[in-house]
Amino acid sequence: MEKGTGKRGEKGKARAGGRTRETAGKREGVRGKEEGQEPARRPEETEGEPERAREKEGKADSSSTTGPSPEPPEKSKQILVLGLDGAGKTSVLHSLALNRVQHSVAPTRGLNAVCIHTEDSQMEFLEIGGSEPYRSYWEKYLSRGLLLIFVVDSADHGRLPEAKKHLHRLIGTNPVLPLVVFANKQDLESAYPIADIHEALALSEVGNDRKMFLFGTQVTEDGSEIPWVMQDARDLIAQLAADAQ
Repeated sequence: MEKGTGKRGEKGKARAGGRTRETAGKREGVRGKEEGQEPARRPEETEGEPERAREKEGKADSSSTTGPSPEPPEKSKQILVLGLDGAGKTSVLHSLALNRVQHSVAPTRGLNAVCIHTEDSQMEFLEIGGSEPYRSYWEKYLSRGLLLIFVVDSADHGRLPEAKKHLHRLIGTNPVLPLVVFANKQDLESAYPIADIHEALALSEVGNDRKMFLFGTQVTEDGSEIPWVMQDARDLIAQLAADAQ
């Protein structure tokens, strides 16, 4: 299977023409007309001194903190963005928010809250750092998740077993939480194609009652428009979030 093509899941979900969908025809990814994505700071989700990351040209704000609070906020559910450190979670999230490629070099230390506005809805994302000190917070916030986005580095072959272990531990606590996996860094020569990522992460074992989707993603040249696969992924995420409300 070529890079960027989809993998069929347990419930007959497959990507066709770059979009992941249920083959029974029940779901079509909803393409909303973005009015402009504007990540918004959520003070109730951060403690201590925030490290603000502002994308001046793209009207993008995100807030982060070096220490997640012991208990997740109860005001609203969010789309969780998790994965090991170095997978590219922040770059993917900011690129989705801005509709253009935005690289992030600094690792997330704590929480990174981003709000993406579309014509019909508002999506609230919460990224939690992927290094060892922050992984203990993943499950604490999982109960407040509308869906889980899990990002892996397709070229980091040696850490895929570790990513698999953490992913299955997470989804094991919730048998129906929708799952979107980003097989990131597909532009690298050493990247596994997504068929191999599907196998390495044992995605066929995620459960028959779960909606699961796998996308091959990449963020390459800063400032360029995000690839169509990421646009499709964003549309699908918006639909999944709306269904979960």
